[in-house]
Order: sequence, then structure tokens, then C-alpha cells
Amino acid sequence: MTDVGTTRFFDRHTHVSLYASLRGSPDLSRLDREGALGLLRALPEGAITTVLGWRRGEQRFTPAELARLPPALLVDYSLHGLALTPAAAEGLRARDPELVERHADPRWSEENLPRLLSLYATSAGLSSDKLEAFMLALEALGIDRAEDMLLSGPEALQVMTASRFAGRLRLWAAPELFAALAPEAQARVEGLKLFLDGALGARTAALSEPFRGGARGLLMYSEAKLREVLHGLRGAGKPIAIHAIGDLAIAQALEALSEVERGEGLPPCLRLEHVQFITEAQARRARDLGLVLSMQPNFSAESRSYADRLGPRAIASNNPFRMLIDRAGFRPGRDLLFGSDGMPHGIECAAQWGLFPPEPGQRLTLEELLAGYGAHRDDRGPARLALSVGARRVELVRG
Repeated sequence: MTDVGTTRFFDRHTHVSLYASLRGSPDLSRLDREGALGLLRALPEGAITTVLGWRRGEQRFTPAELARLPPALLVDYSLHGLALTPAAAEGLRARDPELVERHADPRWSEENLPRLLSLYATSAGLSSDKLEAFMLALEALGIDRAEDMLLSGPEALQVMTASRFAGRLRLWAAPELFAALAPEAQARVEGLKLFLDGALGARTAALSEPFRGGARGLLMYSEAKLREVLHGLRGAGKPIAIHAIGDLAIAQALEALSEVERGEGLPPCLRLEHVQFITEAQARRARDLGLVLSMQPNFSAESRSYADRLGPRAIASNNPFRMLIDRAGFRPGRDLLFGSDGMPHGIECAAQWGLFPPEPGQRLTLEELLAGYGAHRDDRGPARLALSVGARRVELVRG
């Protein structure tokens, strides 16, 4: 057993306002089609209900079935997409008519993902009680600090900054939300978040190798538009985090940032989020630019769970931690940060897939994992935490 005493950890990439808002929402993920329909029919009629875990491939509903349902917003299992019952569409039309008309278009949904995630959270609503329960659940998993990488709205900002947990949260916002905030609210925002590509689950991450079946990922910006956006964000004086999963998105980010550096210079503290398929040449270029990489050791599992959609080269190149540390010179805890993206939260899953990954290039030492996860002593916790590591199994022990 590796005893980490009362050590706590810092999750550098999750979505606090989203996940806390969704606590207690109905969930279809474990139901078959008929069970899902039964749950949906029992929803209240008076307000839109946010429903999680919709599996569009397995839980297909006809227009006639949807028309008979109460107002419900069905969130795709991957979070990258939704469906609306007709009653919910009518309720949302005045608030966001474009979303009502275009939400079924996969490309539009990817290009407007921050808007969708905000809708999920604001429809469910964030209360102080939900936030308290969420943060206590994180503490039970060993996490006492977290970065919310996409603030869901001004109401969530109020709840979070008024909370007793405010000092343990860092809040990032989409540029559109940030611009709409009052100056005193903007001051409470840590940084700004951009999305350059989609996700593996939705087959929209921008990989140079096509997905099995021939699907190609999506880039959200043209090169010229990305440079324009980065130039416009300099005036905010905030750090910038850039979501880039696939190597094509990473290449686009590096090219745009190199041009910005040659011109007016880079903004403070630039982070690349996820970078699961970063190449060695890209890693060295990112290191030369002084960029910070924010990654998820638990996503090494996707070399196995997404073998149905990833080609062999992508499977082998996912989360190349050994290359990043041993050859490109990134340092866990300094310019290589770890988080969970909430899939799932906690150090236990990250340790399992970081210490015993499917591919040898993904392997981390325990010391690297703890450093990247911001291990720090904290005697406030009621339980003693230890990581039991052995026989290719990791367990968080509370005593």
C-alpha cells in the first residue's frame, strides 16, 4: 500500500457548475428503450426537465412518441448533443430560437458546444445545496480543489463565489459569456476557454487518421478566424485555455499561437487542454512556446473503450505521457497538469489508468501522477486516504 495520509488533490480540468447543476437529474443511461419511455412519460408537465444519459442509437423515439411526452431536454450520453420534446422546444423557442431550430445538426451542435453545456446546466439550475453536495462528494474522492473549465452562466458564478468553497474553485468562461459579465464579475473569472475540435465519443475530434468507418473530425475555426479570435482575447488580460484533442487541432493551435507570438506576443499562461494525440514534434514546439498541457490520465482508457472507432495508430498514440516527460521535457505539476473532466472524478480512476495503462507509452510513475494532480497536505479531511497499488489494481482506502 502507498500511504498518502491526508493528502488531497487538485482536479485541473472538470466542469463544476455543469455537474453540480445536473445532480439529481433523471438518467436514462441504464434503461432500455421502453424503460426510458416510461421514465419520460412520468416527468412533470409544468417545466422543462433536463434528462441525462440519452443513448440515441439504442433509445430511438418516433416523432409521435416525443409529441406525447412532457417538456424534456434529453442530453446525449456524450454531452455532445441533445434532443427536445416538442413541448420543450416550444418552451425554449423565445429564449434561443436558433438552438431550437438547429440543435439536431451535429456540426452545429459541436460548433456551439459551450452554448449546449450552458443550456443543460441553466435548465437544471445550480443551487447552493447542489454545489455543497457536489463539493463534498469530490472531497470523499480525495479532491478538494477544482477548476471549472466552462462556467455555465452568471447565476452559477453568483452561487459559486458566494459559497464557502469559493477559495477552492477556479472558474473559466467561454469568451461570449465573459464579455456579457459586469466588470466585477469578470474579475472573478480565472481565464477564457476556446474549443478547436470535438470529442472522441462523438467522432468529432480532429485526427489526421480518420475514424473507423471513414468519419472525419471537425475543426471549429479557420486558421484566419482563430488568429483573429486570439488577437481579440488579448485585451481581456486573462489566461487562455484551448481545447484540442486531435493532432490536427493541436497543429492549428500551435500555428496560430506561433504567429501571435511573432506579432504582439502571447497572452499570459496559455494552456492546451486534452492534447491526447500530440506528436513529439508538436510537443517540442509547445514546450518552446512555454505552453502548459492539461491532460487526463483516465483518458488512457479510451485506447481500449474506443477501439471500435480509433485506428491502430491513434490507439497507440493516445496520451503519450512517456514521450512528453522523457523526451519533450514536460514536468508533471509544473507545465503538465492532470484532471478528470469528470469522467469519472477522483484520483482512483486516474491512478488505475495512469499506472496500468493499455499502452506502454501512457504509463506514469506514482510520483508523476501525484505531482500532476497537485497533491497537497490537508488535515481538514475526516478520513485518512491511501492509494492501495498492487496486482495491477488501484483502490482509494479510507480509514
